[in-house]
Amino acid sequence: MQHIKLTEKKVKKAIFQFIFPFAMTSTNESELISFLIKQGFERFHLNELNKERAYYGEFHVSHKDMEAYYLPFTNKVLFPHTDKQKGFHRFSKKANLNCRLKTDHVDVPFYIHSLDVTLCPFHLGFITIRIEVANFAEMPFSHAVEMAARFRVLEPRTRRDRETEIQMGDQSFKQVENFVFKELFPGLPDFFERKNMKGAYFETFPFFEDEKMYVQSLICLDENEKVDRVDVYRAGDLNGLNRKGEPYVTSHNLAYIHKYLKRNGYDRWAPFTYFMMDEHSFTCLTNETNMLSEFAAQMYGEFYYGLLLNLFHKIVLLKMASDYSEIEIEQDTEKIERLIHSINSFTANFFFLELATQSQGRDIFVHLRKVFQIDALYQDARQTLNSLYRYQEQVSSKQTSFLLLILTLYTVVSGIFGMNLVIHDFKGKVRWSHMSSYGLFEYIALITTISGLIVSAYLGIQSLIKWQQDRRKRRHWSSQAILSTKK
Repeated sequence: MQHIKLTEKKVKKAIFQFIFPFAMTSTNESELISFLIKQGFERFHLNELNKERAYYGEFHVSHKDMEAYYLPFTNKVLFPHTDKQKGFHRFSKKANLNCRLKTDHVDVPFYIHSLDVTLCPFHLGFITIRIEVANFAEMPFSHAVEMAARFRVLEPRTRRDRETEIQMGDQSFKQVENFVFKELFPGLPDFFERKNMKGAYFETFPFFEDEKMYVQSLICLDENEKVDRVDVYRAGDLNGLNRKGEPYVTSHNLAYIHKYLKRNGYDRWAPFTYFMMDEHSFTCLTNETNMLSEFAAQMYGEFYYGLLLNLFHKIVLLKMASDYSEIEIEQDTEKIERLIHSINSFTANFFFLELATQSQGRDIFVHLRKVFQIDALYQDARQTLNSLYRYQEQVSSKQTSFLLLILTLYTVVSGIFGMNLVIHDFKGKVRWSHMSSYGLFEYIALITTISGLIVSAYLGIQSLIKWQQDRRKRRHWSSQAILSTKK
């Protein structure tokens, strides 16, 4: 078999954002916010222009450009104006940590600029770690990619993963998960939803590949280096070094690589800059060093938020599909109502077909939607909603028919005997002694009258209680679907 010949490239700059989604408990949201503030995290608001350079090293992000980049209804979700408004509530913290990632074949120094915890509707959240590879002028392309491939693995399952070591000062971490959750975000896992965790940090979703972090990367090659399509594929698929420490690529078929890039890539600025998106990475590979600041601002700003929103859409839709698969259709009436409410709330408040005002942003986000299969997942959610509505209609029809049957029987019986047959004995002072002289039909009329009153009172009280319970449930579901019901 003919292998693709790989040429090692020199990297001028490599920056990464590692993103980990998690489910948080529904009862301690305010406690989590207080905990983050005590840990040194600060609320992020778009109107705080002094934060434009706070979290991104030598680069900066224009808050005005971010606001102009998205459509108004998208801005309301991504950048809520108040702490009580529904949307993505971001908490950021400067880290300024010098670290090293070591394996048997690489020793990569890197710098952690900042950390984010973003709290989202439906009790979802994201942590973000912003990393820049140090000594980038001497860094081979394969080593930068290998660093991203190894750092994203929270749970080591292969020998290569178990060889990874993170060093920070005199501390050493044999597992990335310990470094992330004990050093960078200590105490945060206490707020994770543990229903599906089985004692681990990362099993918060039974339907999502969450033992690894999502990687958003910007790799800028030396301006004298040529950006090959194979390099783009390797950067996006995280093909760094093989077990022998040699640069490698997971495909030997150039036609397949080109087809893959056509499906998952965005080559508007080729042959100098390429974007590639798949289910575990969002990559920009370029050799335009004069455009580095602009690309970094987009990766830290507009593209970062667009990626978060698309990840949010995918996870919520997968969660709804998972909830539907666990429903016992004849027993879980409340779960059915809750799922219907969740789908409608998600559609009305958070699901947008158009996100950005600029054509390049729309194109990239359309690619992301295709890669994440969001439209297919949404159609599945709509079909689920229709199925649940039909089932509810059938159940409601049966209940209504049964109630009408009861009322009809009472109406027929009372019409036959006449309600005034024994009513006169209950006028004024009740003459209980007369009941001993009642005949058969009078007893039937008496029983019909009394039971009719009891049934009517019971149905009325039951309807009132159910109405109050429904109001409480919907307020509770709304508080889970969004951070606050206050617009």
